[in-house]
Amino acid sequence: MIKIGIDPSGTGTTAIVVYEDNKLKEKLEFTNYLWIKQVDFIKDILFKHCNSVCLVNIENCLYTNANGSKDRDDLLKIIGVTKYDTHKLNNVNWISPRYTKSVIKNIENLSKYNDSYLWKFDKDTNLTYQYGKGWFYNNDKISNHLRDAIIIAHYER
Repeated sequence: MIKIGIDPSGTGTTAIVVYEDNKLKEKLEFTNYLWIKQVDFIKDILFKHCNSVCLVNIENCLYTNANGSKDRDDLLKIIGVTKYDTHKLNNVNWISPRYTKSVIKNIENLSKYNDSYLWKFDKDTNLTYQYGKGWFYNNDKISNHLRDAIIIAHYER
């Protein structure tokens, strides 16, 4: 079984992780300020890996307000086109950012009050948080985009 977690971004960096049989096979970051290039990157990864049974989790965005920005507009474009291109697939879940943010906040807050400063994400114990140092995967520092993609990939309804 292949699980894919995607963290699209209107700021120019999209992160994707690919798990096969619960082992991380690929972690990718694509940086380009043209939103259409990010959509192409997402589609390329999906078509490369989803020729067999796979589950795709993509972070959606919160409802917008009147104080939108160009970054928010670009994120909405990326999500809209990706939804359109994947609407025939029945294995795509759109995950609220509230889920990702609550997992992150819980781990970071717990690390402040625990004797140990190292906290592991229970669904992938290779993802760890060290208070005052940041997020790591297999002891390698990772970006917030990759962290979010890993958490999104493990989302369960």
